[in-house]
Amino acid sequence: MEQIIRLIGAIQRAQENQIDRFAQANWNLTSGQLRLILSLIPGRAHRTLELARRLYTDPGTVSGLLHRLTRKGLVTCRQSNRDRRVQLVSLTPAGERIRAEYQRRSRRELAPYRYAAMLSQEERHQLLDCLTRYAAHLMGEEEAQSFLQLVEEVTRFEGPESSENVEKIS
Repeated sequence: MEQIIRLIGAIQRAQENQIDRFAQANWNLTSGQLRLILSLIPGRAHRTLELARRLYTDPGTVSGLLHRLTRKGLVTCRQSNRDRRVQLVSLTPAGERIRAEYQRRSRRELAPYRYAAMLSQEERHQLLDCLTRYAAHLMGEEEAQSFLQLVEEVTRFEGPESSENVEKIS
């Protein structure tokens, strides 16, 4: 059992390091900054508290990431028209280009994607099933399912949005 827990931690660190090197080499970003960009759906404005939840971090960390990404011209921040206390974040065209380039290149250049592509459909299903049960045990069933739905939404952003945490940019 100890091997499983340590291996999961090692995989997480190795993946984070690989993404960090990739983000730094290609766009002079940290992995945290890149993850924030990837969590944004182009053409939508997202609440900062929702971004913190999506990234499993606190609002202060998101605030620091947003400050640096705003200075780099990759995101914009504005107050919500409905609630002035709420800050909304959206990608700039430059941020959208980085997001799109990452989506194109990661599948062929990053080891996790290359490995997943080598698996058969049945092996991918088995791996996803095991990881989903593990996530449900750690986060709770509802949050694990919510996370999987979020991943689908973010990777398929062209579809209609119904989340109350997302506003159309007008």
